[in-house]
Amino acid sequence: MAPQIPSVEVDRTLYDLYSLDGGDPNEVAHVIALCPPNGSASSSLPESSKYTFQSPLLPKLDNEFIARICLGNGSQNHAFAAGPIQLYLFDIDPPRADAKNGITESPPAAHTDAQRTFNSLIPAQRPNLSFIPNPTEFKPKPGVKISPYPPLDFLDEHLTIVNQDVHYGLMSKRDLALSGLPTPQTQVIESTLSSADVLDDDVVEAEARRIVGVVRDRPTPFVVKFPQSLAGQGVFVIRTETKKAERTKLFEMEVARMLRRLTPENEHLRPVSLLIQDYVEGDTKNQSMFITKSGRAEFICTAEQFLDEEGLYRASIIDYERQGRYKKEYSDIINKAASYCHSRGYWGPLGCDVMTDSAGRQQIVDLNVRITGDYFMGLLKGNFYERHGFVYSYLINPLAVLGNRDSFEETFEKELVEGRMVIVGWTRGKMGKHEYSIGSVLIGGTDHEHCLELADRINAIALPKPQQEQP
Repeated sequence: MAPQIPSVEVDRTLYDLYSLDGGDPNEVAHVIALCPPNGSASSSLPESSKYTFQSPLLPKLDNEFIARICLGNGSQNHAFAAGPIQLYLFDIDPPRADAKNGITESPPAAHTDAQRTFNSLIPAQRPNLSFIPNPTEFKPKPGVKISPYPPLDFLDEHLTIVNQDVHYGLMSKRDLALSGLPTPQTQVIESTLSSADVLDDDVVEAEARRIVGVVRDRPTPFVVKFPQSLAGQGVFVIRTETKKAERTKLFEMEVARMLRRLTPENEHLRPVSLLIQDYVEGDTKNQSMFITKSGRAEFICTAEQFLDEEGLYRASIIDYERQGRYKKEYSDIINKAASYCHSRGYWGPLGCDVMTDSAGRQQIVDLNVRITGDYFMGLLKGNFYERHGFVYSYLINPLAVLGNRDSFEETFEKELVEGRMVIVGWTRGKMGKHEYSIGSVLIGGTDHEHCLELADRINAIALPKPQQEQP
């Protein structure tokens, strides 16, 4: 018998936040796809050619895994606290094993997996969910403005909250470095090539060598950033000359890839650059906020993110008892970020990573003009802290396990029933005859050790982490 898991209630939803200061949430729709940077992972979402992204540390996974991470689990957990707003996700192709044998699941697994995730919420907080099987046939309600994550080529034909060219710039680490906001000292290395130039491979390779040559000549330590990347997959902390030498070939390959994706349609966006940023010792915390229609910054939460040895995102943790202190501590930098984005027409969910250096100066090291992966953690304070007494919540994402959601819930029935665990994303796949799942799990704890004890038990059944791409 399936465990009787209590429904989850968030403190506020995006629907509620869009209602603030004269906003109308019924005029907004979210389109969410953690867009794979190096090609299409599903027939529902062709490769983006105008709005390009980089991910040189993308793990070695085939498209079936990537689609389930990005279009399934990742899109669900980003939208977990959307509330009764119009939400569009993308279809995911059935496993090759099923397609080969003519097995058709109806409704498709992508639909039922997402519905199950959102059905864990109380009925009034479930999104108005639709799926996009083909972008060319996408027809939102008349007058509705789309808030996309991220900007997508096909949405240029539709009404968006902010012009997508502007939105793409707001998400760019290059544009952040030139924004006037407080950031570490950054050198922006621009490409001088046009879209016509990049048709010549010799020219492309020479330009890639020129750009990366600036990195090669820079004394360590420093940080290298690509302009549009997610989950730390385009950020490199270079502490030693040995590490710099190891990374140079990878940088040249990725810069050449960026150059070859320069087109007449996107060259005005300045999508090709490389950033060298001063290495600053300090404490970095992720700030989540909501910019209301009038431009006011509404604090959501402050979270700490855990990165692995390569700098890739692995987990987030929130201390609910410190949120009031963080709201005051980061209010000035939050207001600056919100004012900058609103001045360019954006309103809605926003995240920014803020580093505090040894002198106490706060600097923005990344600006995420979108809903972030740990945004909903702050909106679950009532669930974890006020109703169950858990001071901390800890997000594990993505979690890959053998088996399906039923077997996972049976293993952790006690934690789910007691409200210590919430599944905020889940999608299924197959490797031959074997079923696997990609999930996002949020757990509560009375202290760090209490969180990590359960996290260790969960990670003990996880599939091994995939290796990153190598040059």
